[in-house]
Amino acid sequence: MRRPRRPGPSASTRRSRSSARARSGEVRAIPDEKFESREQRDAAVTRAQTLTDGYREGMAEARGRAFIGTSAWQKDAWNGTFYPSGLAKTKELAYFAARLSTVEVNSTYHGLQSPSTFLKWHDAVPEHFVFAVKAHGAITHERRLRGAEHEVAAFLASGPLLLREKLGPFLWQLPPTLAFDPELIDGFLAALPRSVDEARSFIARHGGQVDDELAKVPDRPLRHSMEVRHGSFVNERYLELLRRHGVAAVITNSTERPVIDAVTADFVYVRFEDTRRRFPEGQTPEDLEHHAARVRAWLAGAGPDGAGRDVFFYFDDPDYKTTPTDRPPFDAIALQRLVGAAPLVAGATLQTSLW
Repeated sequence: MRRPRRPGPSASTRRSRSSARARSGEVRAIPDEKFESREQRDAAVTRAQTLTDGYREGMAEARGRAFIGTSAWQKDAWNGTFYPSGLAKTKELAYFAARLSTVEVNSTYHGLQSPSTFLKWHDAVPEHFVFAVKAHGAITHERRLRGAEHEVAAFLASGPLLLREKLGPFLWQLPPTLAFDPELIDGFLAALPRSVDEARSFIARHGGQVDDELAKVPDRPLRHSMEVRHGSFVNERYLELLRRHGVAAVITNSTERPVIDAVTADFVYVRFEDTRRRFPEGQTPEDLEHHAARVRAWLAGAGPDGAGRDVFFYFDDPDYKTTPTDRPPFDAIALQRLVGAAPLVAGATLQTSLW
């Protein structure tokens, strides 16, 4: 059976033209109506122009690391294969985090979690484990990014910032019916907080509550990624907006959604569909080596500016409700080995074979 085509690199000519524009400092005007005052607008433009350099300075110690995991960690199909039979649900996260370095939290899309839940997650994982957090659907699918300041504030106040140093990128996943609107995307990305301090101010300005726990969280940079599902986003202007605001384009291998394969931030975010329908036996050694080569290249500086980048790579099973597979965590472990990453907990046992 012919294997689905892997996502390949986008046209280098288009990338080089757009990266040259980004390096030149070109910043198109952000509509005034997106801000309460001219001063806020000017501050947003200034922040956008200096975002990448400032982020790299603040995150220098973490640059060039590979974070490899899965989308979600609680899947029934993994019981008795990845997870030992009889392992309590409450212990699955700790077991997962002893073997992989990151997980993408999807429950935050379906509903706001409580601060106590985020604190529990923080305490369940090792020091260098990282959570990517998917944004609440009220922002992306109900409000469709328009006038969503209150919803963004509520999402941020619900607890993800309490993950502290274990908070990785936010994932803003857009619905397939939302077409590209440059002013909407520009204004939304410009308003997103780029640090914990900015997030606290955003929450306070838009009706949220900064409680005592949130007030104690040390300031640090925040990262954002965006996944689009409408074909109209496949254009150079969208990539320019992402680069301007330092937001990562989510790289996928979807056969049903637009595939955008471009580096637009100082980190890379990959969501790889590892489904039974497309990969009945999971990833082959050749598949995994292909992924590993791309990860190594990004870590070593294969982006448009030659700088090494952190890479967040998630194996996802969007068919888990109909034809679930247990391969994602095993494929993530195999990829982690190929790029030279070790288990986070000494002595954690890993599957020695893919089959």
